[in-house]
Amino acid sequence: MAVLSAEQLAVGFGDAPVLEGVDLTLQAQGLIAIVGPSGVGKSTLLRALAGLLPPLAGRIERPRHAPRKARDSAMVFQSPRLLPWRRVLGNVELGLENLGVPRAERQSRARHHLEQVGLGEFLHRWPHHLSGGQQQRVGLARALAVEPRVLFMDEPFSALDAMTRGRLQQALIALRRQTTAAIVFVTHDIEEATLLSDRIMVLGHAGPRQPARVRALLEVDLPLDERRDDPGFRRTVHEVERLIGEGAAP
Repeated sequence: MAVLSAEQLAVGFGDAPVLEGVDLTLQAQGLIAIVGPSGVGKSTLLRALAGLLPPLAGRIERPRHAPRKARDSAMVFQSPRLLPWRRVLGNVELGLENLGVPRAERQSRARHHLEQVGLGEFLHRWPHHLSGGQQQRVGLARALAVEPRVLFMDEPFSALDAMTRGRLQQALIALRRQTTAAIVFVTHDIEEATLLSDRIMVLGHAGPRQPARVRALLEVDLPLDERRDDPGFRRTVHEVERLIGEGAAP
């Protein structure tokens, strides 16, 4: 079932499009990774799809069937943006408070999603007592707690060290089996995109001083578990690298 669709979308700032001609349909439980050269409009597209930035042209349809105690979408940013005066549980409850969820249900849902991300024992910690990876897990739990139809993730692991990043990638793979949300994941890391996604949208420049466009939308038809060991993993990485190289700004 489609949870969001875009048709001939153009995004940018002022009257100048950075990216145009985007067609996209998101299905429940799928993960699409958006990759491309720096400055091509990846995060700008993400914000437009999330409703944080009005498109310059085209249309976005967001079927609104979310129940009263859920949201149509949620966002996970590069930094977790936790409130320092709230403990871990209180940070995860925040979105549920804004939805008017009763206290007992808020706490139950927040605890459940903290367990999902492996932080069930950290409910009463202060954010400054957590590592960077743990703080990002709290941000992910907070987004999941509102049970979004679409989860937008803007380079959520880019500021983490390689070991922590790998752990969170595996945590996200596990979470995909436990959530019905569609996930839109922006990253500069081609291996990360190939590891996590069902589809990879490759953005690139069409020519000098022209807005970027979608160069390819690749299906990643590889088993999600142990994907790096599949021969197709490296072939997909090389294909995405080739497309990004061809679409880099002149």
